[in-house]
Parts: sequence; structure tokens; C-alpha cells
Amino acid sequence: MKKLYLFIFSMLFIIQLKAQNIQGRVADNLTNQPVVGAVIVLPNQQKLVTDDNGIFVLKNISSNITITVNSLGYESQQILVKPSNKNLLILLTPTTDNLNKVQVTGWATGKRDNQLTEAQSVGVLTYQDLQRGNGLFPETQMNTIPGVFMQTRGISGGQRIIIRGYGNTTNFNGLGYQVYLNNIPLTDATGVTILDDIDFSTIGRVEVFKGPESSLYGSGIAGVVKLYSIQPKPNTTKFLEENTVGSYGLYRNNTRIESAGSNSVLFFNYGHQTSNGYRNHSASAKDYASFKGDFYVGDQQTISTYLSYSRSYEELAGEIPGDTLYRRITWSDPKYVNNNAHVLIESFRAGITDDIKINTHFTNQTTAYTSGYTLDQPFAAGLNSNAVLTFGGRTGFVYNGKSGSVGIHGIIGGQFEKTLSFNKTYNLTNGVLGGIRTDLQIQAQTYNVFTEWKLNLPANFMLSAGSSVNFIEYSIRDMLTNTANPTHLDQSGYKRFMPVVKPRIAILKMLNKNNSVYVDVSTGYTPPTTSNVVIPAIGKVNYGLQPEMGIQYEVGVKGSLLNNKLSYQLALFQLDVSNKIVNQSVAATQTNPFYTFAVNVGKQRDNGVELSLNYLAVQSNTSFFRSVKPFVTYTYSNFTYVDFKSDNNNNSATLNFSGNKVAGVAPNFLNIGFDVVTAPGIYFNSTFQYVDKVPYTYDNLNYADAYRLLGAKLGFRKTFHQHFDIDAFVGADNLLNNTYYTFLFLSPTLASQTDPHFIPGPYTAMWYGGLKLAYHF
Repeated sequence: MKKLYLFIFSMLFIIQLKAQNIQGRVADNLTNQPVVGAVIVLPNQQKLVTDDNGIFVLKNISSNITITVNSLGYESQQILVKPSNKNLLILLTPTTDNLNKVQVTGWATGKRDNQLTEAQSVGVLTYQDLQRGNGLFPETQMNTIPGVFMQTRGISGGQRIIIRGYGNTTNFNGLGYQVYLNNIPLTDATGVTILDDIDFSTIGRVEVFKGPESSLYGSGIAGVVKLYSIQPKPNTTKFLEENTVGSYGLYRNNTRIESAGSNSVLFFNYGHQTSNGYRNHSASAKDYASFKGDFYVGDQQTISTYLSYSRSYEELAGEIPGDTLYRRITWSDPKYVNNNAHVLIESFRAGITDDIKINTHFTNQTTAYTSGYTLDQPFAAGLNSNAVLTFGGRTGFVYNGKSGSVGIHGIIGGQFEKTLSFNKTYNLTNGVLGGIRTDLQIQAQTYNVFTEWKLNLPANFMLSAGSSVNFIEYSIRDMLTNTANPTHLDQSGYKRFMPVVKPRIAILKMLNKNNSVYVDVSTGYTPPTTSNVVIPAIGKVNYGLQPEMGIQYEVGVKGSLLNNKLSYQLALFQLDVSNKIVNQSVAATQTNPFYTFAVNVGKQRDNGVELSLNYLAVQSNTSFFRSVKPFVTYTYSNFTYVDFKSDNNNNSATLNFSGNKVAGVAPNFLNIGFDVVTAPGIYFNSTFQYVDKVPYTYDNLNYADAYRLLGAKLGFRKTFHQHFDIDAFVGADNLLNNTYYTFLFLSPTLASQTDPHFIPGPYTAMWYGGLKLAYHF
């Protein structure tokens, strides 16, 4: 009997040894922030809930079990748990089925809020959205966001983003908005955003905050665009090989390694892309390499790193006149061709982010970064040769707590950025290099402090209020001012703008658990570029120039109907912009030549309506059609110039544009999309886009015609034997063979009937096909 007791005791002891307590952490797959209140369902249907750190504990696990993890706004996930697991990291992917369940990064420190509780209009594109086309060129998908119009000068370069009619005054790179990639600013301290070197095929998410965001992000009346790299699938290691081919010699290859474990998430991608272009002298060649690593230092701290290198070469064929475009003539400007015009950018980017929970109430996120590039750009009448280095940092302390029944969430932080630019220009005629024109060393720096607070009030009201104080300094040194150039006019100068204070206030009311309404008033500013600060022809600093100022009033409603199958967002806004900057001409005199300089001349009022509808017609795990989802987005823009003139001369040559429509903005912009996924793995995506006719001169005497674009993609996606993924697809853009433009240049008037303003799109359909293979370890 003693032996029997000893045997039973030993077996119980062995079983007890095998039974383990396993701690798990549930986090957002994109930001790595903890998912609070996630529900873990055990095999016996017992439920656990994650705490404020996203932590839960499984007790006495002695055999393999499968748990299910659910959270509002995220895709449900099943996880196999083994007794040998010491810790579990469960990364949840934000859902795309319902507009208002989609999570958005409402704070600079990575905190994510449900769209339904965001008191402003935010456009979101997930990885699935970005892959609805060939996955290489983001313009079609970006333009499905109401109020957003992205254009490009080349095959995949020279991008300009117009948000709510703002950002269209530059005919080259982007101005008036801030762009971030994995918390690293792509916008430099001069306010210029270059996207030629961004590998959009590795972007997993886009968020567009429309309208002024100065209370959190500093300058930019148009808004903020936040890009995030693809996040690996949780708890897997995967090797991928992707190849895409298409019309006009398009070829793209990606080789990628992804790994997501309990302590880290790693991502490395090398990509090579080429295209012959659809016009003479419009070829493109790009090489990209990027690494992203997220490292979990305990339950309270995450360190994220990002490194990238790119080489982007885009040939420039030049603008064409409207009559050439609409007669569907394929033509390239000889001045561009003879000078071998192109944009060659070689760049690097590096950043590190430390996200730490200090205690139950305070967290901090700090990012330090640097980037640099060299630019070689021959154009029709010269050559630009630039070397640019940018560095800076951003930090934010977040408070979460309560005062009685009032929930309090606040952030206090600051950002600093400095850009050192060495800019040279030369004469260039028929490819023969001439004398140097300019040699400038530019130092630009911006810095700000900001704060914003959210109060969860009784009766389901939420109040948000914040402000920032912003500083801008420009210093320019003219290196041609030396004894070898005694007649050269010194272009050196220094300008420090007065501090700019920009507040924001918003209030949101939850009507019920599925619907909300909000009112938002936000202010912003856009500083002049360094080229505006100095008047080169007379060698003087433009001291009187001021930043453009904006104030936006927005009213919106968001929600879900028909048992949450139909989700909607409706926003009405008025954006008033003052101190608009234009170039003013000065006639030649006996002592000074003819020249132009920047002046603040007027106001612009943008009134608009934005609508998004998303209907989940079918969602099933058992039927042939697993998902059927049509959607509609529509933008109405009634934008006009108010007290807006060509200059401040107020003479017979001064043109008054007051009352005219804002150039470059289509009154009506419509997208209709349709997505289908079937049980065998066949899927289909299609988008129809209508862009209304639009004036391209401030005097409204010249219009670009309306156009219609239809794109479609048919594919097959399947996982075999739990280890192999395959995604094969074919598709086409411009299936209607419509005449359209990819970039529209703006000017006050049409200088002559042959004045070019258009970068044409392909006149016929562009086909593509691809194969993606992946192996899961």
C-alpha cells in the first residue's frame, strides 16, 4: 500500500511539474502598443481579459491548448499554446471590414483610438487596400480617400499630395503637409517632402489626418500623412519572393524575410524595380533596402529601429500642352531629352524609438532620427546638384488617469529638426555643362512644444483641446560671394520668424455604441520655403514674408447601420487660408534687373463635403463567397479665392482672382469599388474613379477635361500544407483607354496657347501580373 501511495504521489508531482503558468501579452501589430481589454477565450469557454499592459496569465497548462483572442477593431486570432511556452506575444491585426472599427494612431506616442471616437476626419488604408492594384504605385488607392488627390511627375517619382485643396501651389515636391514613416519625418526642416525614395511596396498602412494638425505635429495646413512598414504575421518566420511584370517593361522583385516571435519582430526587404516608361525618355530604375526591428524589453518597454537605403532614377520627359494631350499624341519635350533630364536621388534613413511605460499613469515615446540624400537633377534649362542632411528628435509624455468620473488622457511633448543643405545650380545646354549659377549653404531648423488633452465626460461626451508653440529659423550662406566674383550679389541671409501659436479644440458625442457626431476647430500654418526667404536678384532678405495661416471648421458624423454591415463617415468642413504666397514681379531699372520675389497677397476659402460608405454584403466562413464588399467615396469641393491678387503692386498689370475657383481642385471626385473573396482563394478587386473638369490657371480661363479610370485585378491566394503561401494575379489600369493626366501644373494665366501644363497618363490600358511565394518556418 505504501508503494501505491508513493506511486500516486510521484505521478501527481510529475503532473504538477509539467503544469505551467504562462504569461501572455496582447499588442497592436502595427504600433506594438498593448491592447487593453482584449478577451481570451479558453477551450472550456472560460474568458480572460487583458489588463492595462495587455497582459493575461494562463494557469496550470499541462497540455497543448488553442485559445482565441478577440478585441474590437481587430481581427480574431487563434493561438496554439504549449506547456513549453514561457511567454506569449500575440499581435492583433486591425480589421478592415468596418470603417469605424478601424483603429487610428490618434496620438504621437502610438496610442490607438477607434475611428468612432476620433473627433476629426482620418483616412486609413490597410495593407489589403494598398494591394488592390499592383501594389507598387499608391496613387489610385490614396485617391480613394475623400479629400485626397495624389499626383506624380514620373513613373514613380515627383509625388505631390493635395489634401482638401491645399498643397497644390507647388509644381514639384510636396508642401503644406507633414509625412512620417515609422515615426521618422520625411518632411525636412524647410517644409519640403520628397517621396521618390520611398518603397511603397513595403508600406503596410497609411493614415491621413486631414486639415491642420499643428497642435501635435507643427507646420502644415493640409494635414499629416503617416506611413507604416508591413508588419510580419504574428508568431511566424517567413521567407518571401515577389515578382511583378507589366506594360512598358515594368519589372519588380522583392526578397523579404519576416519574423515575429515573443521577444522581437524583424523585417528585411530588398527590392529592385525598372520600367521603360510610356513616353520617350521616361524610364525609371530603383533599388531599395530596408530593415525594421521591434524589440520587447520586458512588459513595459519596446525599442523599435528602422534603417533604409534607396537609389531612385527617374527620367523626365517634360510637360505637354493641353492640345497635345487631348489629341493623344505621345510627345516628349526636346529640351528635357537633349539635357538628359532626370532625378537621381541616393538616400539613407535611420531612426530609433523607445516606448516605455513609466508607471500606471505615465508613458513616454522618444524617437531620434537622421536622414540624408544627394540629388542630381538636370532639367530643361540647367542642373541642380544638392546634398542634404537632416536630423532631429521627438518626445511625448502621455498621462492616463481619472478624476472622479472623468477620464483624462493628455500628452506633453516637443520636436526638433534641423536640415543642412548644400545646393548648387549650373547652366546646362544640350547636355553641355556650363558655369555655376548658385552655390548656397542652407541651415533650416524648426522646433516646437505641444500639448493636447482628452476628457471623457458624462453623458458620453469627449472633449479634446490642445496647442503648440512653433519656431522656425533659416540661415543661408552664398559661397559665390568671394573675391573671384566682385559683381556677384550676395544671396546670404538669416530670418527667424515670430513664434507661431496654434490651438485646436473638438467635442464628440457618442449617440450610441455604433454612432457618433463631432465638431472640430483646428488651426495651422505653413512656413515659406528657403527659396522664398532670399531675393537672389538683389541679394536681400525677404524680411516681410510671413507664413500662410489656416483655420478649419469641421462637423462630422460616423457610424454603422444594418447590424453593422453598412459603415459610414460624413464630414463637412470650411478651411480658410490667409497670407497666401505668390511671386510678384518687379520691373527692371537702371540699377536693378527684372526679378520676382514672394509676397503674401490673399485668402482662399475651401468648403467641402466628404462621404465614405462601406457595405459588408457577405461575410461567411462556410459559403462560397467568403466576403463581398462594395464601397463608395465622394468628395465635393467648392473652393474659391477670396481677396486674392497676382501681386501687391495694385497697378494696371495686377490681376484680381477673387471669386474664382481654386486652380487644380476638381469640384466632384468619385470612387466606386468592389472587392470579392471566395472559398477556393479566388479574389477580385475593381475601382472606378471619376475626376471632374478642373481649372489649371488662376484666372479660370483654362480647364482640364474630366476623366474616368477603371482598374481591375483578378487573383488566386492560398496556403498549402500550412507552410506555403501563393498569390498569383493579373490586372490592368485605365481599362476604358481614357485620356488623363498624372500631374497638373498650375499657373496664374496661360502664357501662350502652347504653354505646357500636363504630365500625361498612358492613353491605353496598362497590364500587369505577378506571383508571390512565401514559406512559413
